[in-house]
Amino acid sequence: MLYEKIEFEPDETVLITVRKHWFVILSELLGVFLTLLSPFFIVFLLAFLPDLLPSSLHLGTYLPIFAFAMTVWIIFSLLTAFMIWTQYYLDLWVVTDHRIIAVDQVHFFNRKVSSFRLERLQDMKVTVNGIIPTFLNFGDIHAHTAGTGEENFSTTGLPDPRNLQAIIQKATDARLKSINQGVTGL
Repeated sequence: MLYEKIEFEPDETVLITVRKHWFVILSELLGVFLTLLSPFFIVFLLAFLPDLLPSSLHLGTYLPIFAFAMTVWIIFSLLTAFMIWTQYYLDLWVVTDHRIIAVDQVHFFNRKVSSFRLERLQDMKVTVNGIIPTFLNFGDIHAHTAGTGEENFSTTGLPDPRNLQAIIQKATDARLKSINQGVTGL
């Protein structure tokens, strides 16, 4: 798995690993697929409706240029699709019994890995907006932590966000209880 490179504490266990919902990548890839088909649609229109071109413009004359442009268009569309899949696969939330690790793949060579300890968690907000996210049960989670720097963690399109919030809250409560028992046991 992707989180094999993360160094866990000796007594730390992974509770859940979460990627974005399948509908998020499907909707993004559908947009890329429709964009990929647009040059073929133009060729179809020009082949069956030649009256769209001015009479002085002959398609055969510009066919190599058009073929080159289509090839470049297809390459960039496939590159965009690969980037979407890479971000989907590498964006990850790992919830352990001690902390939350958020991996955010921004671009091909730009990744942000953030983590915060559960005892620093102050507030979590779950947002499910729209008909499709409501029916398919995916949404956004915003976690606010105690601290002075950039202490807000948010991810969009997570599956079953209310259950994830419950798992994190239960782990936070258990973590705070174990810390308090350790302090009072001294």
